Order: sequence, then structure tokens, then C-alpha cells
Amino acid sequence: MPIHESSINFKNLIKDLAEIYPYDVDEVVLVELIANALDAKAKRISIEFNQEKKSLIVTDDGKGMTDDNFKEYHDFAAGLKTRGTGIGFAGVGAKISFNIATRVVSETVSQSFSGGSNWYLQPNGKLIWEDFVPENLEEHGTRVEVFFSDDTNLSFSSSEDIFKIIIRHYLPLLDEKYLGEIYSRLDLYSEDLRFIVNNQIIEPIKIQDYFDLDNVKTSVFKRTERRIGYGIFGLSSEEYPLGADISGVLLCCYGKVIKSDLFNQFPGNIGPRIFGVVEIPEFIHFLTTSKTDFIKNLRHREFEMLYSPVRNKFKSWLEELGVQSSEVIGSDEAIKLERELRKLLNDVPELSDFFGFRASKNVFTPDSSGMVNVSNQEGTDITFPDGEGQKGEVGITDIGENPGQAFIEEKNKGSERAKPISRVSHRGPKITFVDAGDRTDLAWVDGNNISINCSHPSYIKVRSNPTSRRIHNLFAIASAIQRFIVSENSDEKFMFIDKMMSAWGKNR
Repeated sequence: MPIHESSINFKNLIKDLAEIYPYDVDEVVLVELIANALDAKAKRISIEFNQEKKSLIVTDDGKGMTDDNFKEYHDFAAGLKTRGTGIGFAGVGAKISFNIATRVVSETVSQSFSGGSNWYLQPNGKLIWEDFVPENLEEHGTRVEVFFSDDTNLSFSSSEDIFKIIIRHYLPLLDEKYLGEIYSRLDLYSEDLRFIVNNQIIEPIKIQDYFDLDNVKTSVFKRTERRIGYGIFGLSSEEYPLGADISGVLLCCYGKVIKSDLFNQFPGNIGPRIFGVVEIPEFIHFLTTSKTDFIKNLRHREFEMLYSPVRNKFKSWLEELGVQSSEVIGSDEAIKLERELRKLLNDVPELSDFFGFRASKNVFTPDSSGMVNVSNQEGTDITFPDGEGQKGEVGITDIGENPGQAFIEEKNKGSERAKPISRVSHRGPKITFVDAGDRTDLAWVDGNNISINCSHPSYIKVRSNPTSRRIHNLFAIASAIQRFIVSENSDEKFMFIDKMMSAWGKNR
């Protein structure tokens, strides 16, 4: 029986991996194992927990791993899955488990491969695994059993605990409408997908009934005329129905809850009762490594095209409930600040990237002399189902926002010759003032807007002096943008405030 050893410093790696998640390690293990099963197109995901053995077993009937998949599953040096290809990372759940586990037994059967491994820690601290022939799988699928350390305090110990974790992280996959009319028609998951916890099948629910929602509003979200998602908003009969750490609308991607959001709104005493679920498949391109938040700093405008329709529908729903926005838009002061920002464009190009200022862009047009070679390229992306009806009757009929063809530059071929001409795109920043005395922020990013807190003590102190007020507001705007775009891997971005204020000081 072949024996393999993890040769790299796995202890530091698995510790670092665990720290990127905002919840307990044992919960990470369960959530990631489920994500792997979903990526494998499973119809049945069985979860068993044995309190005596302190073991967790996750079994699925998905497509199983290939030989290469199985090698990568054990490889600590393997890179994480490319963004946009799924909601899990192969082997991450098993690898992270060694923070609190002593052994992981894995079995997989696919069309082209069958294999098993007994992965464990030796007394000397070495991590090795032994190959074996799968014993518990009759058909294709994967089975992973994690043996937790005796001294580990687990966050789950019963079927009810496990169900709560599933509903917090995968709620849309328990709802009959999302399963039957959204995910199955997108060909993401089968409408027959079921979770089985300690041999008990979890039957689909109706979110509206399960959380006893009133003032319910369902919405289809569109980007231009293309459907990009579906959601439901409502007021629960209880406050914080999923727990005190989750408030507002659950933003989901491929059935996984990414985060909850109130979209910088201030709904007052009904806030704890607000509950919603929104599925936007194209969020898959903006997920962090842990799949618990969105990466927006480098593609803010693209993300906003998906996020803004949800925020606008949510605001409209709040207005229907009688909750009025505290924003003041289009005031003279806001207009003057927007003009000031436009003047800084040449010296602070980040402002153009962030706001989408009026900027030139290349558009190819035919030219007889020819300067650029171009050719047609096909492109694909998931499109949201259009219309009602049973699976297969209507199908996924939406056309993408951009047709599935594009001209790309090629130096050595192409049937047409073209040259770029300059056209102008008319966009720009919007500054709003918000009466938010309960917040300590000077200002914050809200979509393509910057909201300045006109109830902040520093604003109140300078508001009677026009010059001081303007300097304060520009500083507040710069600080909000810096907080938004700052990256731990880029020291240069920490200088955004200095750069913007310097440019403003030099501008006459």
C-alpha cells in the first residue's frame, strides 16, 4: 500500500487558510465539504455526525474526482480554484480540518478513476496518507470522514446544529422555488437536490412561510434588459431570524450565502426583522477566496452593475413600507463637490476608475487603410431564466447584455481592418449627504455614490465655515474611497488620501 507524505510546512498553511474565514474551523470544514459536493453536481448530500467517535461524514453522489483531482486534493502546494469556477475549493475542507482533526479518510469514484486515502498525523508531527481501494461507495461520488481531536470543542453536536449551519450557508438550496425554477433551469443543480442529516431527509421549504414573512416583495433583477437574478424581501415575525450576527438581505451566489446586507440604509426599529434572499449567479466572478465577501476594488463599476439593481429594489421596498431615505441628493454643496472631483481627474486617475468619470474609450470602426486587425470571438456566460413554466418549456432564453461576439485585436489575422476612434462615455460621481448620527464614519461608499455624514461631530463643527466645510468634505470623500480600495498587498493605495488632497491643493 503506497504511503505519501506532505513535504511542505502544512501547519502554517492550514492555520492561514482557516483564518480567512469569519467562523469556527469545524463549521468551515462542513461548509467546504458541502461546497465540494455541490460543485460535483450532487443530487444527494448526506451528513452524519457521530458524537462518540467525534467524526463527521459527508457523502455525495456527484461526479467524483479524477486522478488529477485526487492528487490535487492532497497537495498543499496546489493553488486555490480559479475565481468564477465554483463555490468550493477541492480539498480545502479536508486540509483545514487538520487544525482540529487527527485523521481524514476520503473515498471517491468517478467515470475514469477510483481511489481512497487514509490521511493522518503521526506522533512525530508528520502528515501522511495511505492509498486504499474505496469500500463505501457503490457508484460515482465522494465520501469524506473527518475524525476530530478529543480536546476539540465543536460548534455542532446534533442534527439541529448541523441543520442550522446548512440553512445559514445554503438557504436558497432548501427552498422549492429556488431549486425548481432557478437553479435547475440554470443547470447549476438538480431540482431533486436534497440534504440528508443523520439519515433524515430535509424536504424543501418555502422561505416566506418558514420565516413567517409579511410585506413580502419578490423581484427579478435586471441589468439593462437582461435578467441577472431573483430575490425576495419581507419582514419576519421574529427579530434576527438566522441569528444576531446576520441582519438584512442574504446575497447568494450558486446557492451559497455570501453575506448579509442592508445596503447602507437605516430602517430604524424594523431593521432586525428585515429578511431577504437574493441570488445573483454572476457574483461568482467577484468572490473572495473564502467566498464570504466580494472583491470590488479593481472592478467596482462591473460589480455595481449587478449590485445596484438589488439595492434600488430594496430601497423601493423600504419606501413602500414608509421608511424614507435619509439622503439629500443634488444639493448645491454636493454639485460643487462633484465639480471639484472632476477637476482632479488627470492627477488622480483612481477617481476615474472608481466613479466612471467622463472618459474616452476605444471603439473599432472599419477603415480602408487599416490600422488594427480584428476578428470575431464567441463568448459565453450563465444567463438567468426568463419567464414562468416547467423546466424545458421556456429554457434560458435571455440574450446576454453584450451579444456573444466581440472584436479583439490580432496582429496577424482578421478579415476586417479597423482603427480606434474616441467616443465619450457620460458618467460621474454622485455625492449625497446623510443624516446618520449613529455612525462614526465621516463618509462611506454606497454603490457609485459617496455618502457624507452630515451628523458627524466634525461636520457639525465646520459647517458654518464654507472653506473649512469643503476641506472637511473632500477629506471625508478621500477617506471613504481609500477604505474601499485599500489592499493589504499594495502599500501605494494607502496614499490615496494624500494624493487626492495634494492634487486639490495644487488645483486652481
